[in-house]
Amino acid sequence: MLRPVVGKWNEESCLNFWKEISKRFVPATAKYRFNACTDGNKQNLPALKKVFPNGAVNYAKVKKIRRGEIVLGVIRKNVLGYMPIEEIGIRHIDGFCARLRERVSRYCRRSKTFSKKRTPFYYHLILFEAYNNFIEPYIEKQTPCMIEGIASKIWDWDDIFTNFYHSK
Repeated sequence: MLRPVVGKWNEESCLNFWKEISKRFVPATAKYRFNACTDGNKQNLPALKKVFPNGAVNYAKVKKIRRGEIVLGVIRKNVLGYMPIEEIGIRHIDGFCARLRERVSRYCRRSKTFSKKRTPFYYHLILFEAYNNFIEPYIEKQTPCMIEGIASKIWDWDDIFTNFYHSK
């Protein structure tokens, strides 16, 4: 499981994020390239170039064309390397963010419980990720961790606290 980055998305946090990502995967090479899709924040490209070897990344961005809250269209564009257009997408992270905003009021900017400090924001996000990945069934009564082969059953909170607390 990746550790979330909490705070402003600036050059430093972006670089730290991609460094953390690079540690979690098989090292990228020109033969085994790392694929990344984002919403195209300008900090991503220089960070990817710093973290990964030259020629080892396929990076694409997705830009949503909106009129107010309505998405009129989506532009998919290769930025570094090449990915087939049909593989360029951010729907998984968009879905996660939508579930997060629907279920946890502190992530809605206009709520009374909006987090003003990073620490409670970070720990609430960790708890939500545990719930989302291990407890809540997703597709065909399986959690994301079951689908990925990380867990063999739907966990409960006792499993979360017992397994993670005692494994540290």
